[in-house]
Amino acid sequence: MDGTTEPIIAVIGHPIAGNPSQFAIERALVSLDLDWRVLSFDVYPEHIAAALEGFKVIGIAGVMIDPSVMSVASQWYATKSDSEAVAIDCLYRDDDLQFRGTDEQRAWLAETIARHGATRKQLIGNRDSMLPIDLDFFTDEEISAAPDQRAIAQAGLIVIAAVDGVPVTLELDDWSTNDGSTLVIDLTHDHPDLATIVERGYSAVACHQRRVGTLVQCMKRWTGCDASSEVISDAIEEYLGV
Repeated sequence: MDGTTEPIIAVIGHPIAGNPSQFAIERALVSLDLDWRVLSFDVYPEHIAAALEGFKVIGIAGVMIDPSVMSVASQWYATKSDSEAVAIDCLYRDDDLQFRGTDEQRAWLAETIARHGATRKQLIGNRDSMLPIDLDFFTDEEISAAPDQRAIAQAGLIVIAAVDGVPVTLELDDWSTNDGSTLVIDLTHDHPDLATIVERGYSAVACHQRRVGTLVQCMKRWTGCDASSEVISDAIEEYLGV
C-alpha cells in the first residue's frame, strides 16, 4: 500500500453469505486499533483467477480464501509461483509488496499437533492434497475410510476427513471411552458424531477452533500483530448466533 488509503483485506468465497470471517476480522482490527477495511466478495470459482489478478495489482493488503474456492485459488497461485498446486487460504504482501500465498490453517494445525505430541495416528477419510494437514505425517496404514477398533484405540491422534466430499461415516461402536489423551481433529464442517466423541472423553478440535486459529495466523501475516483468539472466537459466535 502507498499510504494514501487504509489497507484493505478481502474475503472471497462462493457462496460468501453466512461467512463470519469479515465480522471477526473487523473485530480483531478494532481490538488492535488498526484503521483497516474488510470487504467480502462472492466470486464464482471460474472467476477466481481474474479476481485474484485484480487484487494483486490494485494493492489489496491481504486475502482470506474460503474453502469453497480454495482449490481453484491454489491452482492460480501454482501458475504464478511455478510450483505444484498446494492448498492456500491466505494471501499477504511480503517485504517487497509481492503477493505470497500460505496455508495458515495447515500451519496452525501443525502447531496444535506438535504440542499434543502423539506418536500413533489415524486419518479417517481419503488422501487429499487440499486437506489442511501434512499427509506425509501419516503412513499408508494410518489412512483408512473405516479403521478397526484396534486402530482407534491405539491412536493418540485421530483426524476425521471426508470421502468424496462427504463426511465419512464413523463406526462409533469401535470408539471406547477416552481419558482425554487422544486428540480428535475434525476436518469436516462439524461432523455429526463429534459431540458424541467428546462425550466419551476425547479432546477435540472442531470447525470453530480451526476457523479461529486460521484467522489468528492470517492476522499475523497481514498486520504483523498478534490478534486475540478470544476476540475472534467471540465475534464468530456472535455472528453465527451461537
